[in-house]
Amino acid sequence: MPFCCRTCDYREHAVQTVSSTRQPLEVCLITLDFKTPVTTTNGSAYVALNTLLNNITDAPETTSRPTTFTSWSPCLSNSNIAAILTTVSKTCRNGSSQVFETILGHLSAPPNVRHVYLDYSIMSLAASSPEQRISCDIIIVQAPNPGVASVVGKRFGWDPASSALSARSGVGGPAAFSKPGDLVHDFWAWAELHPGATMSSSSSIGSGYESSDSRPALMSTNTDEKNMSLFYTEDEERTSTEDETLIMIFQWRSRVDADRFKHPLQKSYGQNGQEVSNDLWDRHVAHPVRQLEGIGAKTEMLKLELRGMEPRIDVGKAAARGRSGGRRFSTMATGFGEKVSGLWGR
Repeated sequence: MPFCCRTCDYREHAVQTVSSTRQPLEVCLITLDFKTPVTTTNGSAYVALNTLLNNITDAPETTSRPTTFTSWSPCLSNSNIAAILTTVSKTCRNGSSQVFETILGHLSAPPNVRHVYLDYSIMSLAASSPEQRISCDIIIVQAPNPGVASVVGKRFGWDPASSALSARSGVGGPAAFSKPGDLVHDFWAWAELHPGATMSSSSSIGSGYESSDSRPALMSTNTDEKNMSLFYTEDEERTSTEDETLIMIFQWRSRVDADRFKHPLQKSYGQNGQEVSNDLWDRHVAHPVRQLEGIGAKTEMLKLELRGMEPRIDVGKAAARGRSGGRRFSTMATGFGEKVSGLWGR
C-alpha cells in the first residue's frame, strides 16, 4: 500500500528490514528540571540525583548487555537542568517509571524521557568516571503539529541521519589512522514511541519490540502529506497532542573546539585537521533551527559535559549491598565504545 510521504515510506522500509540489519542501541535521553540549581553543595537534591543515577546503573537490565552505559551532566547554560543519557531503556521506560520516585519532590516538572535508536558510535559518550568530561551539545526540536513536523522533516531530510555534520566535514583518512577534528560525532534521529508511554513521539524502528514480527501493525495517519507520523494500532488513545521530536546530539573534542566550530568568523577543523567551512554550523544547524522556531517549533538546547556518576552518597543497607554489576558493565561499555567509535563514526 503506498504511503503519502517519503518519511512514511522510509520508516515502513526500516521496519521491514530491521530484522536483517544490525540492531541499533536504544538510548534514553532524560531531562530533569530541578526547583533549584544542581550542584554538589545542594544537599538533598544532589543526593536524590545521585541515588537515581546509581539505581539506573544497578538495575537488573544492565547485567544482560555489555554495551550498557549511563552518563549525565548538569546543563551548563541552565543550572536547574540535568540531562542523562542511558541505554537502560526498560528501567527508564517513561517519566512515571518507579526509578524516578526518589527524585520527584525535587523537580518542578515530571521527568522527560525520550527514546532514540542510534548506532554503536554513541558508546563514545559512555563516561567511565565522575572526573571525565565529554563535551556534548543536544538540540531537541519538537513540532507541535503535523504541519510543523513536515517542515522539520523537509528541512533536515526524511532520514535525519543523512544531515549529520560529520559527514559534511569532509572524509579523512582510514578510521584506524584518523583523528577527530572539532566535532567528534553527531547523531540525528527522531524520538520513538515507546510502549506504555502516555505522551511520546511517533514511532519507527524498534519501539521496544524484540522483532518486527512481534510488533503490531503500523498505521499511517497522513493527511495531504502533512503528517509524518506512523503509530501502532494498539495505541488507541493517541490524541491530537502527539508531536514529532527531532534530537541532534553533538560530541565535541572540547568546549573550546565546540565554540570555535560554531563561530562563523573562526576556522573550523574536520578529521585529520582539515579545514571546513566556517559557517557549517550556522548554515546547517543554527539558522534552520531559528527558522523552525519562527513557525512554532519548540526547541531545547542543552550544553553539557557528560560524566560518570559518583558512588552512592547515602550510607546504609542500599549502599552496603553488593552491586549488581552495572558499574562493571558501564566500564566495559566505555572501552568497547573506544574500539567501535571509529567503525561507526560519521
